[in-house]
Amino acid sequence: MPAIVGHLLIVVVAALQPAAAIPQPAAATWTGKAEAPIDGDTLRVRDEQDKLHKIRIQGIDAPEDGQPFFKAARDHLAKVTKERELQVTELGKDTAGRTLATIRIKGQDLRIDILSAGMAWHQRSVVEDPVLEAEERGAKARHLGLWIDTDPVAPWEWRAAEEQRKTSRKPAAKSTR
Repeated sequence: MPAIVGHLLIVVVAALQPAAAIPQPAAATWTGKAEAPIDGDTLRVRDEQDKLHKIRIQGIDAPEDGQPFFKAARDHLAKVTKERELQVTELGKDTAGRTLATIRIKGQDLRIDILSAGMAWHQRSVVEDPVLEAEERGAKARHLGLWIDTDPVAPWEWRAAEEQRKTSRKPAAKSTR
């Protein structure tokens, strides 16, 4: 009986270890070339095996189609990635099936470039990063990009408002009487 109790104690102690102690799969990192961006935070990247990936840059959120600065943000992403080798580190998938990733160009985090140009918001709810926070704050203080507006609407707020507008426009269900 004492052997069973000792074994159970080991199992309980192992179960109580912090999750960080459990080995996590390594993030996949690969190189590729950008194709035309979809918006200011999503682009297609072709890897060295000629496979096309739809990449959503994790930790930032650029204006949506229909919002002010959508085209400027998309054009900025096109300009900074054109004909450049991109180092992509995959972090998972989002609800739309896109690959979430960080991207580096010559070792520099692409998110920093986008935020410092005022072309996106730092998504604090996704990534707490003091460097990204500082880049956004700096662009805002210098009134760069979307920060020339006195009160720009964050994409997540805009999407929620659009969803609300769509819901309120739906006709009421007809009675079957």
